[in-house]
Amino acid sequence: MTDQRGQQGIDTVYSELETVSRRAVARARHKSAPLSFVEHSLVTFIAANPGCRATDIAADFGLNRSTVSRQLGGLVELGLVEPGAAAGGEGRRGQALALTDRGRDLLARSVDANRSALADRLAGWTAAEVDALAAALHRLNSAFVD
Repeated sequence: MTDQRGQQGIDTVYSELETVSRRAVARARHKSAPLSFVEHSLVTFIAANPGCRATDIAADFGLNRSTVSRQLGGLVELGLVEPGAAAGGEGRRGQALALTDRGRDLLARSVDANRSALADRLAGWTAAEVDALAAALHRLNSAFVD
């Protein structure tokens, strides 16, 4: 059980992560970001998992497959993603997904824009502070892996 001081720390961490997330989504809405937060997330997953299907994304993101399918439909319309043949393997349903050249280009531009924005915000930090933040975030994210 967490003591009062520990609970305050957890509350502060939660609040700060919520603020970071909200600001990241808001920043992605700006015209300078080539992809929205959702588009960036989906395109990044497809780039890292070539041949994945909507069900794979839904499982990883903890979303309903129909929600992911709607979002993917938008990416196909934008020319960022192309569906391929049925995913390999007997009994596997759905189309394998691949990025188009346009999808790869916009992802690279989105990553550059987001990294640049982060670098600007960390400009006054020492290398040790950035390394400590990276280690703490890695440790936190590792706790979410089942």
